[in-house]
Amino acid sequence: MLSEPVKEIMTREVVTVSPDTPVSKALGIMEENGFHHLIVVDKKDGKEEYYLISMRDLLLASSTDEEVRSLMYKAHCIHEDTPVLDAVCEMLDSGQRAAPIVNNVGKMVGIITDYDIMARVARSKIMKDTKVTKIMTRNVITINENDSIGKARALMRDNNIGRLVVVDDEGNPVGMVTEVDILKKVFKPKRKMTAGDFKGEKVPRMGQPVKLIMNTPLITVDADATAADAARVMQEYDIRGVPVVKGKSLKGIITRLDIIKYIAELKKGAMIEIELHGTLDPEFKDLAERIIATEVKKMVKHAGKIHWIKITIKKDRDKGGVPYYRITTYVKTPNKLYVGEGRPKASLPNKLEAEGEDIAYVSEHERWEFIDVLKESLESVLRQLEADFDKYHPKHSGKLIKGQIPEEFNPEEFKKEE
Repeated sequence: MLSEPVKEIMTREVVTVSPDTPVSKALGIMEENGFHHLIVVDKKDGKEEYYLISMRDLLLASSTDEEVRSLMYKAHCIHEDTPVLDAVCEMLDSGQRAAPIVNNVGKMVGIITDYDIMARVARSKIMKDTKVTKIMTRNVITINENDSIGKARALMRDNNIGRLVVVDDEGNPVGMVTEVDILKKVFKPKRKMTAGDFKGEKVPRMGQPVKLIMNTPLITVDADATAADAARVMQEYDIRGVPVVKGKSLKGIITRLDIIKYIAELKKGAMIEIELHGTLDPEFKDLAERIIATEVKKMVKHAGKIHWIKITIKKDRDKGGVPYYRITTYVKTPNKLYVGEGRPKASLPNKLEAEGEDIAYVSEHERWEFIDVLKESLESVLRQLEADFDKYHPKHSGKLIKGQIPEEFNPEEFKKEE
């Protein structure tokens, strides 16, 4: 999932500004191009250093004549060959929504933004299989359409969010207002709002109803939609969050950041440390690794998170020199250590009739092939995980509600310790 290099989805033609660019000019460039971020290139001694500024930063400037150098911050750059999935994690860890893409000598060759990521996520198989209800925020903070713009701003500040769903008196969602809307339309509007436009009353700008600046009609996704659907809508309308509805009822909200965080969680979930202890015959290696990856997928679906997996292989030989295996699998989850064993089984006694003698029962060792023993060891753990999952999630027995992993599961290299 998202394994191609980030250069495959980056924007190659980058619009940049210099540190001495006035805020007014930078804002104009961003509004004209629909940008939320700009890269600032500072050339020193023949070298280029890269910085970032966001529209939010610029709109909070004390003066439109102020230079962007006072608002910019040093950008975390991502190498062009970094897999998209890793690039998403780097952006999240750095706290950025955009990042310059650089080559081997550190020269910028493009930019990656959350917009580009949404475009890629909309085509991702794992996101097409993930319901939006799995990722969305359920407790949505809303504001009535007749409440003041000042109240909307206070709610955003107090809850550290950038948008509010606007509802009517019946609680039905009718619009959306964002922090940028308030900054652009109220604090630094192209045409200033008059101090009291309705019924001749003089009302301060922040005291006017939020419905005057909200975005409407409201763009939504249905509760049955997938994360890929939500990403596609956000990309198409260039919005950063979309309410989730069922009929007229508001069920939640999903944002670009929610999707990016979910992708990062998938990355962490896929990087499970798997150690092999013991002797693994070369002819079994490829098949064994495929079986382990398949069974671990099933485990993660029920466990949600796995810290590590250890598989010990003990190879013995009987008196006739025929090899047989005993395999033990240890799976550590946040709450429990699971242990599963696979070993040769004794066959049902064979009935032998010897002429002139009584019937005798002889217990023969039925030696499983290595792969069969490995499967039994892994499946033993899986059965325990399934039992615990059903025990603690009886209403969702048999349904996947936590712990989904990418369609292309690639555990870390198996660590073999003899």
